[in-house]
Amino acid sequence: MSGLSRAGVTAGLIVAMVALPVGSASADPDGTPTLTLSAESQPKQDRPTLAGIKQQAAQRGIRLEQAVAEYIATTARTQRSAWANQPDGPVSIPDVMIDDMHAAEVEDLARIAASEGIGLAAAIDAIAWQDEFEKVAAELETALPGEFAGAVKNDDSAWFAFKGDVPAKAIELAKTLPVRVELAGGRGFSETELAAASDATHQAVLANPVVADASTSYDVRTGAIQVEAQTKTPANAQDLAPARALAAGMRVEVTIVGKASEPEDQYIRGGGTLGTCTSGFNLKYITSNTKRHGTAGHCGRSTATRTYSNHSGDGGSTSVKRVWWHVGGWGDLAYYTTGSKSPTRTFYYDWNKKRYADNRSGMPSVGTRICHFGKNSGASCAKVARRDVSSGVLRHMVVMDKNISTGGDSGGPWYYGGTAYGIHFGKIGGESAFTPAYLYQNRSYDVWQR
Repeated sequence: MSGLSRAGVTAGLIVAMVALPVGSASADPDGTPTLTLSAESQPKQDRPTLAGIKQQAAQRGIRLEQAVAEYIATTARTQRSAWANQPDGPVSIPDVMIDDMHAAEVEDLARIAASEGIGLAAAIDAIAWQDEFEKVAAELETALPGEFAGAVKNDDSAWFAFKGDVPAKAIELAKTLPVRVELAGGRGFSETELAAASDATHQAVLANPVVADASTSYDVRTGAIQVEAQTKTPANAQDLAPARALAAGMRVEVTIVGKASEPEDQYIRGGGTLGTCTSGFNLKYITSNTKRHGTAGHCGRSTATRTYSNHSGDGGSTSVKRVWWHVGGWGDLAYYTTGSKSPTRTFYYDWNKKRYADNRSGMPSVGTRICHFGKNSGASCAKVARRDVSSGVLRHMVVMDKNISTGGDSGGPWYYGGTAYGIHFGKIGGESAFTPAYLYQNRSYDVWQR
């Protein structure tokens, strides 16, 4: 992991892997009932408009990115509906669809393609089905909380796991995805049980007087509970693992690190600037019309009154007052008043560029690509590496597969297309991390959507 000293408090890297199962089965035992739906048997993505754009690009000898941009621009000029549904004023992205993809999603796909060097066509094939995947994962987790054992999105396949036999509902939903799907049964534990064991492990490690801080997550594929501990004095990683029995297939891995977490709370920005912090999304009270302005909890904790400023292309600023902040079991969240300005359902996703928030995600699955805007780092995208992570007092955090943020980004929006995913925290384990936006519901607020 980048940006993290792993020298620890003793010479070199110290890692302990401790398995304390009550049975002898492994996390993925031989004979586990696994059902694989081949890609050939799954529904095919039908994108005739995209196929036409590809054909035109080939005939003209231009890149697909250029052809797509021209199609969106032309359609936006000739189609009144592309700009009709803008209740909070004009934004940078027209409501143009390329088959099942909104122009906002296509822009994110192009950014991901450029950052990963894979080309827009490859990015569409690998990523454009992730909204369908997330809906399936969320439905299975909600409908089968005692059986659902996790979901992982790969570029060309999906993986779902279950405590016991693969449920019929899972097979039915999996058959709607346009990729190969592996359904693994007989895991022996649900993700809810793995998350509870992870949280209990985290609390036990933090309670150790030798430990200064810790970050804890879990891997649904291996059943490993992974702890990164910062210690006050030299310690043996083996000694930090709690001596408690775990379900068959679970194990604890402890690593001693130099720093467990690092909030970015100096110069912070997501949508609009909030003095030394960043704004994320505007919020609406679920049962009334009250609006608030969301940001990171550690930003709210540090300053009661802040100055919100628009991007230079819009100008204007207003004083906003802290209403609530929280750093703990609901992640790292806060909200302020909206000052003298009228709140909108839009957010800055890049410098001087706005789009609408049309959806709000739940806890994203491993493998999902999500983008982020920060005052100092700009717009960039990464892949979910760990979900439902505990770090210090924080719970339910999401950690990405790389560091794409820097000081001054805290509080900013994490998004994909028109879906709001989270509020930027900083770094956990050296990689960018955020609080899922759905946790605002604990205060009866939610991201205000079009």
